[in-house]
Amino acid sequence: MRAMRVLRSIAFLLIALPLAAQEIGKPLPAWSRGMLDIHQISTGRGNSAFLMFPDGTTMLVDAGAANDGVKMADTDPRPDASRTAGGWIVHYIQRAMAPASPHLDYALLTHFHPDHMGAPTAASLPSKSGTFKLTGIAEVGEAIPIDTLIDRGYAYLPPPEDAMLKNFHAFVSAYKERMREETIKVGRADQIVLRHDAKAFPNFEVRNVAGSGMVWSGAGDDARSIFPPLESIAAEDKPSENMCSIGLRIRYGKFDYFTGGDMPGVPDAGAPEWQSVEIAVAKVIGPTDVHVANHHGSIDPESAFFLSALRSSVIIVPAWSATHPSQDSLKRMMAARLYPGPRDIFITTLREPTKASIGSRVDQLKAQHGHIVVRVAPGGEEYRVFVIDDMSDSGNVVAMFGPYAAK
Repeated sequence: MRAMRVLRSIAFLLIALPLAAQEIGKPLPAWSRGMLDIHQISTGRGNSAFLMFPDGTTMLVDAGAANDGVKMADTDPRPDASRTAGGWIVHYIQRAMAPASPHLDYALLTHFHPDHMGAPTAASLPSKSGTFKLTGIAEVGEAIPIDTLIDRGYAYLPPPEDAMLKNFHAFVSAYKERMREETIKVGRADQIVLRHDAKAFPNFEVRNVAGSGMVWSGAGDDARSIFPPLESIAAEDKPSENMCSIGLRIRYGKFDYFTGGDMPGVPDAGAPEWQSVEIAVAKVIGPTDVHVANHHGSIDPESAFFLSALRSSVIIVPAWSATHPSQDSLKRMMAARLYPGPRDIFITTLREPTKASIGSRVDQLKAQHGHIVVRVAPGGEEYRVFVIDDMSDSGNVVAMFGPYAAK
């Protein structure tokens, strides 16, 4: 028995070696079996995260491309403008998966906004088929095969059929033979699953927590609507696209992670309380280790209730605009009175106007720019956070933090 315990210890150390072997100024060691990798990609044009599950299943959450290919004062392309946002996302995935051929088992769009899915501009190039323009998720899907594309659907609050949606539908139609489009099944944990070796990792789960006004009940696979019937809502209180954002909880052993698109937490003055999607979500997911700040840390997310319920040790802010994060939301994230213990805040792109507005709080941030990578050790007992250079194409680690003990 003692010999068996020694062998297991040695095996664990060999698997976990890449977590401990990282050096500043060198590329992050490749993902290996048993790890959960979460890459929050910095493009300066929106939200995008690439995930590699313990068995090698891959998923992309969003592929934002705001003002894609157009020089605008409110965007700051990273590392530069030599590629579009979608092009940089493709390049990042190719590097993360090398030497294997890049492939996405899942791609998920939290909601229908350009900074989460891309929208065609005058600079957008045509696809190979000529039926759609290359931007955001369409550009990624043209370059990297996607098996299953998941979005919030069109039933409760149909998005306007504008140029962005028409381009998206044309992309889906062009690849309907190889890519399946599905609507999120809120409450379920059997829609996004390990596709290569699920039996080897029984302590891994992706729970669909929210989407289009539905929120998981917290028990089984049931979900409930938190929005009133549309016909009963005053025009000024109709749900927004942000309120319909998909929210996911990923659990691996003791480790918990949450990402929720642009869901709001602090309703506008005088607005109904049900518009705080964060509150309904926080009540069912409880404490997490890492979460992605909702709505880029803008003025309406990261409510006091949400933060005190999640009690995250690490908060990632996928900022790209000068309004991200707002002074108010950042102050709430840093508020020691909301929950005990330290919390480390990492921002993907902190613009100079934002830096000036938030003042001395800048010094409390763990990262002001960079790709933020959360690497969870096999089994989910601990994790580390790496900041990857986003000012060049080096892929080098510029800072690392942890290990953090999963809760």
